Amino acid sequence: MKRILPLLVPWMVLAGAANAVQIRTADVLYTYRDAIPQRGSRVGDECFVPIEQLAQFGWTTDVTGDKVSIQGESQGITTQSRVINGQPSVAIRHTIELLGGRSQWRTGTDTLDIYDVLRQVSVHAGKVLVSGKLSFKPYAFLLTNPNRAVIDLVGVRLGNSSETRLSVDSSVRVSQYKNNTVRIVTETGAVPLIPRDVISATSELSLDLNPPIPEGERTIQRSVPPPVPVGAPLTFNLKVDIEGKESTLLLADLGPTFNGSAQYAKLDPSTVQVILKNYRAEWPEGFKLNSEAISRTDVSIQGSDTRLILSLRRPMGAEVGIQGGQLSIQLLKPDVGDGKLAGKVVVVDAGHGGQDSGAHEGDIREKDLTLSIAKLVSADLARGGAMVIMTRKTDVFIPLLTRSEIANRNQADFFISCHINANQGNTSGGITFHHKGNAISRLLAECIQAQIAKVSAIKNLGVWSDGRIHPSGFSVLRNTKMPGVLIEFGFIDNSKDRRRMITDDFQRNVANAVVRGVRSYLGDPTFLGVKPKLAESNESSVAADGQNKLETDEGTHGKSEN
Repeated sequence: MKRILPLLVPWMVLAGAANAVQIRTADVLYTYRDAIPQRGSRVGDECFVPIEQLAQFGWTTDVTGDKVSIQGESQGITTQSRVINGQPSVAIRHTIELLGGRSQWRTGTDTLDIYDVLRQVSVHAGKVLVSGKLSFKPYAFLLTNPNRAVIDLVGVRLGNSSETRLSVDSSVRVSQYKNNTVRIVTETGAVPLIPRDVISATSELSLDLNPPIPEGERTIQRSVPPPVPVGAPLTFNLKVDIEGKESTLLLADLGPTFNGSAQYAKLDPSTVQVILKNYRAEWPEGFKLNSEAISRTDVSIQGSDTRLILSLRRPMGAEVGIQGGQLSIQLLKPDVGDGKLAGKVVVVDAGHGGQDSGAHEGDIREKDLTLSIAKLVSADLARGGAMVIMTRKTDVFIPLLTRSEIANRNQADFFISCHINANQGNTSGGITFHHKGNAISRLLAECIQAQIAKVSAIKNLGVWSDGRIHPSGFSVLRNTKMPGVLIEFGFIDNSKDRRRMITDDFQRNVANAVVRGVRSYLGDPTFLGVKPKLAESNESSVAADGQNKLETDEGTHGKSEN
């Protein structure tokens, strides 16, 4: 039964010390989810994590004033929030301790490991029982010659004899395989029937390595054959082939037997995921990747596939390919000058205007909303030291090509076009578009959309290529010579989106989010941003089901996918 425990942190002591203690950005690696670090702020030996990020730990929160009720895996607590770097946050180390977990700073770094110490590991006669307080992720696979069943428990550690009750047969080995992984190996005389991926994350695991054969199947052929035994994982080495000012090229030889494929995704602007299908491999012992572009690499086996996660030191573009059994990952570094927003030239385009009202619903018109938001974006950019040029400041019509010419003529660093979508009331959500095939503009779109998704309270439809809407892309993006995006903040003919978009709160928040996205893209050292929240969807996972209003050369509605 889940319990709620009252918790009051000694804030007076902490608050009094905070003024004398430096606040530094920290990475928080949470149990089995540690391949995707969350951002926090280190204050002395404590670490504060924004409340909005706690959902990434699988927690639910309820905020009333400065009181925060948190429901973890097995119990709940109530604590107080504190504003750190402008965001309501909680003391994560103290919170984890009350939830039954542990945390530890990595020596000489601002990286915090959150993990659980297992309470029980029992393996007798093929029956496995494991329990803890926080959730861990179990994986199982088979090794042959001799036959062995291997179970990896990701997100946990073994404690001392008083912390972890260890009771196993003599043929079973239990060890701390990696920093956050406990491995159980049991020798068997016959190949056991083990599903490759046992179950989803859990705090308690019960598994029978030798399940009994049902009475009716003892003398007949099974209708469903057992899983094919899987051999030992291969090893592969990721190496830096080229590291320059503009890009970093990584290569990995997957071997002549590789006949799978690769799926690539950006989990956020600075996290790259590559899934190698039908390929099971892990790093060689002592593996270390020396690259100025990458802060962390993680590889894990998931069933018959291998997942590779690259945590980048700053947002970058990425291109992935496989040819001749060789995996190539090219990271594209944007040209950001000194990395500061101050001094950059930004053209802000308020879509439509004059006789072109754009989409509308009753007396609410797109051209009015885009102008209002564009003015707020421009003001926030100017406060950050940028030189801002608006394509229009009043209700006038500006031709599409003229908008691009304004940006090109002024040698702008960025082009940002503001729009509101429409789809006959069938769709809700915000999208940021980039021009097709332009990895750097896509990166800018990822950074901006990630920030908008945090504050808009409108469904996040992710980042799209404009080639999905019009074969040649959008005029204002195709004809500009600098990184550019077209933002559709929501759907005007969706009542929920519309009610939100017409509020001052929405317009101020998304305008500030656009600027935060630009600063994230720049890696601006004066921008203490938070690691972006994972998008709800991306380009490759969205199905076509309607018509969107979008600005094209012909001025017609273009076919879109939502």
